Amino acid sequence: MGAGSDGAAATATGDRDRTDAPPILQIEGLRKEFGGVTALDGATVEIREGEICTLVGPNGAGKTTLFNCVMGTFPPTGGTVRLRNEEITGQPTHETVTSGLSRTFQIPRVFPELTVRANMEVNQRHDDESMFSTVYRRTDEATDAEIERWLSFVGLESMADADAGELSTGQQKLLNIAATLVRDPDVLLLDEPTAGVNPGLVDDIADLLVELNDQGRTFFVIEHDMDFVRQISDYIYVLANGTNLVEGPPGEALNDPRVLESYFGR
Repeated sequence: MGAGSDGAAATATGDRDRTDAPPILQIEGLRKEFGGVTALDGATVEIREGEICTLVGPNGAGKTTLFNCVMGTFPPTGGTVRLRNEEITGQPTHETVTSGLSRTFQIPRVFPELTVRANMEVNQRHDDESMFSTVYRRTDEATDAEIERWLSFVGLESMADADAGELSTGQQKLLNIAATLVRDPDVLLLDEPTAGVNPGLVDDIADLLVELNDQGRTFFVIEHDMDFVRQISDYIYVLANGTNLVEGPPGEALNDPRVLESYFGR
């Protein structure tokens, strides 16, 4: 796996500094109501270019709802989302992806009866063509090379011709990350990349993200594994009851008494 080099040393400290780069993704005052239930209540997050920003909070805090509103899965009730200073609030998901955002899900999404390589092909850009056309036409050499590059990077090159349904949960998550990278997104949103993953793969995923970040990739991550959060994060936002509770560097934010109260009741 490509992350098994300098990235391992970077994650070992758990002490990463936030970049001084300008914001690339700005979420301001985001609200989402489902009938009489308020899932998001003015959440505000800023992701700077070239950083790993993590969103944490207890179950029901509104984290995945925020991702869904950013990606256009749910139309927000209020607030704005801007990518590179261009407002994308409420636009359809396919337009959001074209704009430069891509995401993975807590439960990995693959086409189980397609090969690992075909799953990668499905996830390339589909300008003016259907997914069916993408799978059944011959990809060009540049796309083939890019697919092979990312499969090698996440350690799945030897399984390229296996059905994706044969992969473990952790391997499917790695496939999802690789597939989104084929699109070359400006920001990659990861929803609980370690959930359901064999502990032996968790450090590999951490190293992978840090190495990609060192190459200039920007990540916005939802995660419950606090050790993982400390390893990868430049900056953390903590949500509770759909709104901001605390933000700051990992060591500062996760030790805030309000966060300990929210998580542990103390």
